[in-house]
Amino acid sequence: MGPLLAILVLAAIQGLTEYLPVSSSGHLVLFRLLLGDGNGLPEDASLEVWLHLGTLLAVLIFYRRRVAELFHGVLGRGDDVPFQRRLFGLLVLASIPAGLVGYFFEEPLQRLFSSPEPAGAALLLTGLILWASRSLPERFGTMRDLTVGAVVLIGMVQALAIAPGISRSGTTIVAGCALGLGIEAAAAFSFLLSIPAILGAAVLKVPAIFADRGEAGIPFGHMALSFVVSFVVGLAALVLLLWLARSRKLSWFAPYCWAAGLAALALS
Repeated sequence: MGPLLAILVLAAIQGLTEYLPVSSSGHLVLFRLLLGDGNGLPEDASLEVWLHLGTLLAVLIFYRRRVAELFHGVLGRGDDVPFQRRLFGLLVLASIPAGLVGYFFEEPLQRLFSSPEPAGAALLLTGLILWASRSLPERFGTMRDLTVGAVVLIGMVQALAIAPGISRSGTTIVAGCALGLGIEAAAAFSFLLSIPAILGAAVLKVPAIFADRGEAGIPFGHMALSFVVSFVVGLAALVLLLWLARSRKLSWFAPYCWAAGLAALALS
């Protein structure tokens, strides 16, 4: 597989798995392993930053109305300023656990990305969580019903999803439903919560890019194309996941996660 094709496949995987409940980080670990050495991918974090920014743009476009309302509300504009400011505070609160875990446990977490075993085991766990969502009763809570305690728990679930193989979208949506949210409200909060998570992951990798700026990189055109692919595929994945969530079919992804997890363990 040539470098450009490898980059585009990686971009498609990132876009597809960032929002579908199958763990983008776990799939990127497995894909790099399958390609092996000499695949033409950069050793630094430059490509991953571009891919993350592509999927970030996808969620910003998809939820542009909610994001605009939130932004205007924080500035004191709009018809529902108190709620928008409260929602912004809850998103900040829910982002803190992942920020703390990423900061204080960066080195142990990086080691998880160097071997397929952790990702494989985590994918099996993700499958169990998705399968268990079948037994959750249908709830109808909205984001207005979110409590501080529920938000902290969702934030802690998102922190666990830093590990490769744990689906951020899947686990946070299931957690939201378990805590009383309707499926659309749980999905909306999960996706809004992904904005600081994805942006933070990209920003944290920027120093690594400058540290390795002497290394041979890949052409800017390839990077830009990877950004476009991750954006387009990520947008399609968002639409698909929301449809499946509304249909209460998240458990459909459980067998796939189990198969991917077993494949990862077999590779090891």
